[in-house]
Amino acid sequence: MSNQIELHIDSLSLSYGENKILENINFEIFKEDYIAIIGPNGGGKTTLLKLILGFIKPTLGEIKIFGKSPIDARNKIGYLPQYINFNMDMPISVLDIVLQGRLCKNKLFYNQKDKKIAIQKLEIMNISHLQNRKIKNLSGGQRQRVLLARALAKEPRILILDEPTASIDPLGQKEIYAILKELPLTKLIVSHDINILFEGVNKVAYINKTLHIHDGIESDMHLQDGHFCEMEIIEYLKKAGDV
Repeated sequence: MSNQIELHIDSLSLSYGENKILENINFEIFKEDYIAIIGPNGGGKTTLLKLILGFIKPTLGEIKIFGKSPIDARNKIGYLPQYINFNMDMPISVLDIVLQGRLCKNKLFYNQKDKKIAIQKLEIMNISHLQNRKIKNLSGGQRQRVLLARALAKEPRILILDEPTASIDPLGQKEIYAILKELPLTKLIVSHDINILFEGVNKVAYINKTLHIHDGIESDMHLQDGHFCEMEIIEYLKKAGDV
């Protein structure tokens, strides 16, 4: 991995009144790091992503992305949120969805270059043959690939994913993990699927109000029947002193 810092978080805390959501978060993300963010429900995983994206502001501390504020750096970040609701009655095609990733505040129309890039991202996700299909006619796994292609169409330097395989069958999850592993980007992924830790991730961030970074999972950890129980991973991190 590179020694170029792309994201720096210093003394970050977030509270709502007396309720502490995140407390004294400190860490750095380097170019092409692939970080899995795990932890209990309500521990602050999605909240941390929203802070990084500049959707909410911290109570204390700061975030710098490429030396800029989250809002100023947002055009360099591709994001796939946990929940996206589609109006299935809209006659919108797969290509139209992916082309949305080419739009920004100062750009409201597509051009031929945008279309070329959108099709390239569909090819990366192995769904270019679906480009003219209506989004309502796709399976859940196919829709998720379309949304990933849209995030990639932005041509980001950092890709942030919140539960990207939650609605996908095990085979589809494995295929998406394989694609993500090969993307030459800095990646942060929140997932309840502990198997992501064995799919090219080089760092694990455990969040439960505070954050502990673990530099990957040691080679003496072995999958049983292709899966790992979350509690086994948590116990492993506890023994390592990271939880």
